Amino acid sequence: MDPCWCDPSKVLGPATGRGDEDIFSLGDLSKEQIAEGVSPGQMTLLFGEAICNGKGYEFAVFENGFTTVSAPLGEQMFAELAYVEVSSNGEDFARFPAVSLTPGSPGMFGTIDISNVYNLAGKHPNSRRKCTGTPFDLQEIADDPKVISGLVDINDVRYVRVVDIPGTGDFHDEAGAHIDPGTWPAWSHYATSHPIFDPWNTSLVPLFPSGGFDLEAVGVLNEQEYAADIDLNGMVDMFDFTLFASAWGRRFGQSEWIGRCDLADGGDLIVDGSDLAAFAGQWLRVEKWRVGGWWLFIFGLEKLGGGGCLGGGRQKGGVVGLVFGGGRGGGGVGGRGGVGGWAVMYKKKER
Repeated sequence: MDPCWCDPSKVLGPATGRGDEDIFSLGDLSKEQIAEGVSPGQMTLLFGEAICNGKGYEFAVFENGFTTVSAPLGEQMFAELAYVEVSSNGEDFARFPAVSLTPGSPGMFGTIDISNVYNLAGKHPNSRRKCTGTPFDLQEIADDPKVISGLVDINDVRYVRVVDIPGTGDFHDEAGAHIDPGTWPAWSHYATSHPIFDPWNTSLVPLFPSGGFDLEAVGVLNEQEYAADIDLNGMVDMFDFTLFASAWGRRFGQSEWIGRCDLADGGDLIVDGSDLAAFAGQWLRVEKWRVGGWWLFIFGLEKLGGGGCLGGGRQKGGVVGLVFGGGRGGGGVGGRGGVGGWAVMYKKKER
């Protein structure tokens, strides 16, 4: 592996979306190493201030994946994937349960449909002037045995671990924790886990011998007070209403479904009148963190100025991409409030 991608301090800088310039590569495994039981590469970040479970997403993980030239606004991505785990004590970790429905190996240079992936880092483009990260919600691990036993406190998360997934199909998701969108109207969980595929073995590429998941940063996000701020730009406005209207009458599993539009308490997996009432109750509300000036970025427009998400630190002028729309399951395969599709990005103005 090229030494320029072996410096772990690079993940402590801002997320920039500059591709290979500012990453730490977790490395890849050969078939022989996988057969011998060699553990995949990983990195653990210690946060000086605890990450606490709140409303919406708590943090985002940035890789350097990119959309293809043939489908610049589609869902096909060169995406190297990773598990994400959190811990309170640095010894006991709870892993976010993921879903991956990619049917087979895309090959060394192939792409995957990111709407088939949920709760795996690396499914959002963070290269070629697109700076987005995959968000995670601590509430999704509330039923993990280590959380229930108290070994992991989701209101006192101090460590975030990113674990590479060699995309051979030898490693699996935890789909049983999620609802299968194909089971409507009974709504039941996936019956089995699925093999995870992504481009492999990328460490053999002569020109770019980084190999496996390339971590740029992990950023902690401001808490979202108003769920009706669907695009997360800090205000419940016409952008949100447009997204809500596009998902009206849709249920989980349909291509137009947007999980973040299922606003009513309890979530019935259908966007209906109860969700409209919840939306209307938050109309024109503004998040506290928007005070001070915000810029809105849509569909990967170039950022203005500096900032970024600090790996191992709190958000500081952070940029995060969240995805709404299409594909199997729409708002994330198996994920009720998930993400899957294309990105809306926003940036806090530095003070």
